[in-house]
Amino acid sequence: MMDINEVREALKGERLVESPFHLVSNIAKICVENVELGRELVIRALDSELILAHGYREIIDELAMQVGLYPYVESLSDLSLRSAMMHAAHRADGEMSDFVIHSAQAKVLRKLMAGESVILSAPTSFGKSLLVDLLISAKDFLNIVLIVPTLALVEETRRRVSRFVDRYSIVTSASQKIEERNIFVLTQERFLSIEGKLPAVDFFVIDEFYKLSISGEGDRATLLNQAFLALSRTGAQFYLLGPSIKAIPEEVYNKVECSFVVENFQTVAVELHHVKKKPNKALALAGLLDRLDGQTMIYCQSPSSTRTVLSEYLENRELQQTSDEELIEAADWTAKHYHHDWLVSVGLKYGIGIHHGRLPRSLGRFMVRAFEEGKLNILLCTSTLIEGVNTAAKNVVIYDNKLNRKPLDFFTFNNIKGRSGRMFRHFVGNVYLFEAPPEEDLPFVDIPALNPTDATPSSLLLQMSKDDLPSGLEGKVERLTNQNFLPVAILKAHSGIEPEYLIDTAKYLRGLDIRSLMQCSWIARPTYDELRLSSEIIWEKLGGAQSARRAAMRTSSMMTKWIWDLFKLKSVPVFRKQKIINQMEYGLAADEAVENVLAFIRGWASFNYPKYLSALNDVAAFVLAARGLRGCNYIPFAASIEHLFQPDSFSSLEEYGLPTEITERLMQRKLFGKDESLDIVIQRLRGPELNRYADGLFEKRIIEDFQSGIGVKKIKKP
Repeated sequence: MMDINEVREALKGERLVESPFHLVSNIAKICVENVELGRELVIRALDSELILAHGYREIIDELAMQVGLYPYVESLSDLSLRSAMMHAAHRADGEMSDFVIHSAQAKVLRKLMAGESVILSAPTSFGKSLLVDLLISAKDFLNIVLIVPTLALVEETRRRVSRFVDRYSIVTSASQKIEERNIFVLTQERFLSIEGKLPAVDFFVIDEFYKLSISGEGDRATLLNQAFLALSRTGAQFYLLGPSIKAIPEEVYNKVECSFVVENFQTVAVELHHVKKKPNKALALAGLLDRLDGQTMIYCQSPSSTRTVLSEYLENRELQQTSDEELIEAADWTAKHYHHDWLVSVGLKYGIGIHHGRLPRSLGRFMVRAFEEGKLNILLCTSTLIEGVNTAAKNVVIYDNKLNRKPLDFFTFNNIKGRSGRMFRHFVGNVYLFEAPPEEDLPFVDIPALNPTDATPSSLLLQMSKDDLPSGLEGKVERLTNQNFLPVAILKAHSGIEPEYLIDTAKYLRGLDIRSLMQCSWIARPTYDELRLSSEIIWEKLGGAQSARRAAMRTSSMMTKWIWDLFKLKSVPVFRKQKIINQMEYGLAADEAVENVLAFIRGWASFNYPKYLSALNDVAAFVLAARGLRGCNYIPFAASIEHLFQPDSFSSLEEYGLPTEITERLMQRKLFGKDESLDIVIQRLRGPELNRYADGLFEKRIIEDFQSGIGVKKIKKP
């Protein structure tokens, strides 16, 4: 009998072994003795054209049935009666009856169908998200909440659940109307902003639940815990899904009734390859890419690393420019609207894409689609590879072994590795490493909302009832609730900011003389000096400096100037162009100039600054009232900043994949009004043939993709 490694090597071979029947017989024996190893070999056999070409497909199909890989069975007519019945039993119900699930999916789905709440830890290729759709298809929920970690995943999930648009209103932002039946697809921040308006929730999902652990994400993890706490109090059934972990604390089972399911069911096989860095790392990568067959994703630790990798690759190889018309136009379009030397634009000319968190969402959406369609052969990614891009490739290269300047842990390594291979397309994925893989040590995922400790942030402790607090933490909460600088209601209302910062800000404002304090009493629209003071307080007292620096802001005065300029221009494309030119005049390279501006727009102006300004509004209003002075109202200005001083619908349309440049053109052509709600705008843009407003093939495909993503409701026959 052949051992497992001999079978693997035989299946990798380009020439068939002397006795293919002997090889298949050995696979069958291993399937009986060790189902997990047998499953891996069946997957490898499905990838072997030589095995399948010699008439062994029927046997491989039967073995696939034996190891639970029901979706991989090709010819149902050739199955035995028993296998055919088993296959039929794993076909989904409802409007998704075309889907067949594997045995481990079926086990989890049965629990969910029975009304159980489930926390699932499983590999990337498991098909965890599919179970959400199957459950929605088969059950009659009224209101469903899906919490995902990034806006890129909000858009991907919204598109996926648009198949239910005839039964549900798909809500992704506070500006949309809530109907009788809704699927809410939200980040934790957006959920908390509309929590009070939500109808009774029947079922909720938290994707990537490991982010409940308080780690480098800081306030985002705190807010995710708060969202989970609020949703769990509804008593609704839930499904938390995430990649492979070690365990969760027992306290979770004591607080909420649920099943913790750990699965290691693999649907693809993975080959690890170690690459020698000779003569140097950049040349070694170029040589590797010369040899690789199929699409390749390359993991880099940061946006600047993607630029370095691409520029070195272009220096080391004379590449042929793409002949794909859409990519050529995409390169020209990005050169026109950003800068011709921006490496994102340059890479597109050679069929190479870049994807990271600073890209405009519409451009990020294009990169994913172009890669999925096979137009891009190489995609350079940062951690968006595991957080915002739900795609996969035949080959994954882990070029950097760091994330946020820290060595990759085994958990993150596993998630990146899991992007190699894909069901039905790449049965065997290849992962190429320039460094040794980290030691195998999966994390223990805590859920502070259910198991608070000394390390739990004060902002989360304030959201908990006294009964849920351990006695050792009561004093910490009492110190916050008993202070007289700010009402507890304000501390609770701004849980994305630690209460200590809010209290320090109140102390600072109380110490100002009346003339200085009156500069905080502006309403709706500040003067430049009033905005400057607000920005200084946000930077120095409210804890905003750290996140502002991550968004390319060097000082509070720079932050003030950029916000003011955006306010005055009220056009993102014009502001972006001006700031890129301005940065380059001060000596910055095109890449750094472009991405500084993009970081400000995405990471600060449209997200963090409005959050801090809204918190400052409540603190300042309380202090002003206590001093008997005129009040303030920054909320209209904060809301305008969040939408980048554009019509409210623009930011949502950009999330849906429509660049602001095209949106502005459609509004100018009177296809919708600037004050119309997002729901009305979407309704107006569903019907007409928007292609005639496109400037070339690139924009035409962008518009087509946008329209396919907003869904078309079927007209019910009377």
